[in-house]
Amino acid sequence: MILESNVISLFMRFTTLFTTFLLILFFSLSNNSAFAKRAAIIVDFETEEVLFQVNADTLNYPASLAKMMTIYIIFDYLDKKKLSWDTKLYVSETAASRSPSKLYLEEGSYISVQKATMALIVKSANDAATVISEHISGSEREFAKLMTKYAKRIGMKNTTFKNASGLPNRAQLTTARDIATLSRSLIFKFPNYYKLFSEEKFIWKDKTYRTHNRLMLKYKGADGIKTGYIKASGFQLAFSAVRKNKRLIGVYFGGDSGKQRDKSLAFLMDKVFDELKINSKEEITKKNKKESTNNFSIVVGTFKYKKNAKKQIEVIKKNYPKTTNNKDAKVIKVRIENGYLYETRFEFFTKKNAYEACKRLKKYDRDCFVRG
Repeated sequence: MILESNVISLFMRFTTLFTTFLLILFFSLSNNSAFAKRAAIIVDFETEEVLFQVNADTLNYPASLAKMMTIYIIFDYLDKKKLSWDTKLYVSETAASRSPSKLYLEEGSYISVQKATMALIVKSANDAATVISEHISGSEREFAKLMTKYAKRIGMKNTTFKNASGLPNRAQLTTARDIATLSRSLIFKFPNYYKLFSEEKFIWKDKTYRTHNRLMLKYKGADGIKTGYIKASGFQLAFSAVRKNKRLIGVYFGGDSGKQRDKSLAFLMDKVFDELKINSKEEITKKNKKESTNNFSIVVGTFKYKKNAKKQIEVIKKNYPKTTNNKDAKVIKVRIENGYLYETRFEFFTKKNAYEACKRLKKYDRDCFVRG
């Protein structure tokens, strides 16, 4: 039995290595310059460990993935009260003239921040991106400079933005690793706003627009993020999925078609989940069943020092026993733009109970937000 077990183990290792070799060979044959059309990376959200990568640091055109940074800035401005969801945005001649994909906004009209944001997420509307950029920075050119500043601030070392939408520009460049960094930062810094990326449709002037992110609709545990395409870059996707409380972020550049891109990234995500002994064989088909599992946490404090985060556990336990009864308490080290902070978390809530718990704590002016 021991011999048989060893043989099986060796066979599994060989299969994994052979599969990885074929993937690397495939990617390598597809790229012969510093500008790699085809690239991929899979990252563990919690630890930031890179679990798979090919051409992750070679330069690519971001296409509509650039809109993720436009959305990041919107979220940040909302947090800082520089914008509200109801803020009305003027549509200039320049914005109205943008090429598709677009909402066909009319010059002189207005659109709210909320509708413009959903147009970016679901429709990937170029005219909406320009409207946002001109409202925040006066011109899209100046907004692109702001985008690049934000990019450097969150660790996107090899990214330069030239417009808010990702429309072709030879100087607008990024890498798969940088897009994974942006994806992680969106999810980590704006967990409540991030949920908008899971929306399947939005309505504008009685017309329903449906998400371009087809993989999100069928991949188990998927909850965002964004597709992209221009001819020079191929079909691209930044993607996030959670299984058994483990979130992976995947980025794929250079697909020959949307279908091929989705299939390739799904294969890579499955491969990494399998290596982590997390697979998709367990059938969960109903959304309410998924939401009833105890895989949600509440964050009740963020601290510079670990000792203060630990003290917060006792404070919350003592003062709010109803909220914390039978819940595990943890201090989690999380990366931020310029270092690390420590989060105080209570774990193993259902989605509904997590939001109810935060609602109770906020009544007493306690900081609280939900992590899924």
